[in-house]
Amino acid sequence: MRIKEIIIRNFKSIGCIEPCKIIFPNVNDEGSSDFITIIGENNIGKSSILEALKLFLPETDLPSNPTIDMFPNKIVPENEEDYMEVMITFDGFNTEDMNNTHIKPYVHRGEMRIRRIWSGPDLRDSDVPFEAYIPKRTLSEISHEAPWKEADFAVCDEKLIQLHKSFCVEKKLKSKTITAAKQEEFIDFVFLNDSSLTVDGVVEWRKNPNGLSSILRSIMPKVIYVPAVKLTNEEADAKKTKSAASQIVSTLFEHHLNETDEIQNFKSSLLAIQSIFDEENRHTEVKGLEKRIGRKLNRLMDDIEVNFKFDIPEVMENLYMNSAIQLKRGSLMTHPSQQGNGLQRMLILSLLEILAEQLTNHSIDSERQPGSEGQWKRSLLFLIEEPEIYLHPHLQRKMRDSLIQISKHFLSQVICTSHSENFIDLADRHQGLVILRKGEDHLTSVTQVSENIYNGEAAGEMRDRMRMLLNFNTSTLEAFFARRVVLVEGDCEVASVYAIKERLKQKYPQAADELEALVKEVSVIPCNGKLTQKAYYTVLENFGIDSYLVHDLDGIEQDQGSNLNILNTIGSEEFRLTHNRNFEHFIFNEEWENDKPWRATKKINDQFELYEDKLLRFFSFIIEENKFNYWMEHAKQTLVEA
Repeated sequence: MRIKEIIIRNFKSIGCIEPCKIIFPNVNDEGSSDFITIIGENNIGKSSILEALKLFLPETDLPSNPTIDMFPNKIVPENEEDYMEVMITFDGFNTEDMNNTHIKPYVHRGEMRIRRIWSGPDLRDSDVPFEAYIPKRTLSEISHEAPWKEADFAVCDEKLIQLHKSFCVEKKLKSKTITAAKQEEFIDFVFLNDSSLTVDGVVEWRKNPNGLSSILRSIMPKVIYVPAVKLTNEEADAKKTKSAASQIVSTLFEHHLNETDEIQNFKSSLLAIQSIFDEENRHTEVKGLEKRIGRKLNRLMDDIEVNFKFDIPEVMENLYMNSAIQLKRGSLMTHPSQQGNGLQRMLILSLLEILAEQLTNHSIDSERQPGSEGQWKRSLLFLIEEPEIYLHPHLQRKMRDSLIQISKHFLSQVICTSHSENFIDLADRHQGLVILRKGEDHLTSVTQVSENIYNGEAAGEMRDRMRMLLNFNTSTLEAFFARRVVLVEGDCEVASVYAIKERLKQKYPQAADELEALVKEVSVIPCNGKLTQKAYYTVLENFGIDSYLVHDLDGIEQDQGSNLNILNTIGSEEFRLTHNRNFEHFIFNEEWENDKPWRATKKINDQFELYEDKLLRFFSFIIEENKFNYWMEHAKQTLVEA
């Protein structure tokens, strides 16, 4: 069972104008994994998405009753359109999922859709039911409403008769009557055992069917949450119940130790203890204790009996709480909280790496495939805030690789927020990239590419070119935050932009700060050739980002060959600036074989006035002609005044 889609409405600044929809990539697509990376500027709502999921999902440290701060503009909603809602759609059910009696009744057409709606702050948990989108089921052979007596089943199919008997035995219904209160539970019992005896009616949202709220806590993904700004020493403490370390360690214990001989022997001993409470084999000591307590109670009320019930505790659930992580250097033993933030974050990384290796390589899981027979296991959802924090670039890449490895396991999915280019992969995981932007109304919009943008005959080459570009260029992330994105062929153009800027600042010192600010708003990305420019342009276009191209004509007309190919891609000449034959020939009337960035920089520094017109034509296109002209008028005016 995996999360297919998340929809959030009216949570802080998220989903206010239209629902915020996040779709997990299909892991069967080339290069995909169940990994979502959310990027956006500071204070735009990245963490709010994780917070909304924590509110919805069980076993997190967030209270289930929202505060007024969680509603848009901190205002109590007055109508249904302003209610806060989180809905999650699940799919990818394997054999064990469909054999799970807590899952199967809520699956409709291969999906399970669960939602929760909050009409105001400070509601009690019981006031906000879970709702399932499922058909209203009825029995094919009994049309009237319950109660259904034993006689009603006498004329039914033998299978239904036997299921009725089994249900009455299981629920200890001596009258063998299915009351109105038991009707839904009985129909689900029949559906689970033989769905051919039930009929699907209208599909609708049903509130808390059959105690769905309590059932969810046993079937929903286990959340492992790693925050960014919370005190790191708390998150590295494996003995704190909701810390990142404790959640990861509990998962490692469950997967690594659950099948050991020692744990199996422990479970066998617990089963032996449970047997002394069975009706048939009830131990004389248990019976004697029950009778003695019963006699005491009968002094107050007649015919009262006492019955002891023993439930086997979940062995692995709290076993990890009796363990602790300590760090030893030489003879000195220390707690992680006594170490620096970097080492504490490294501990989290190390635990995640071990978990990734375990999920991928451990024999218990590596032999299992979706759809195979076996014991049902809960899936895992990792919510990681800024996984790069406190880590240098090399370790950031290790963290990324560990999370990708985790996300490729059929039981695990990952959502992270990030400001690091190491977590942005436009070649192999572009469908998992979610971009948040703030509009003029200060509300957050969400952009995600749900389809594979690499298609057609040149799909393989296009993806390979993007991989090459990203391997040699760390400015990927800049394109998603820049006011203007310009794709150039090589480093020579990039060097020229900064050289021109410095010469203009020298010429117009009174307007230097304004020019510096303009240039910083522009992301100039070298693409190492026209074909890679075209590939990057297509990728950015799919994310709703306009980009502009500067490229060489290479002695070919603008509307011929590869130049025409680029024009057809971008649609208009206003999106490109060309040089014939190439940049250095057009501007400096020279041909260079090597060291182009330095040669261009030196020419601009030493002979700027000689090439000024052509250099400013290029520079004004880079930062946008209207903005450059406005700055130039201001710069000349300040020079006169000075």
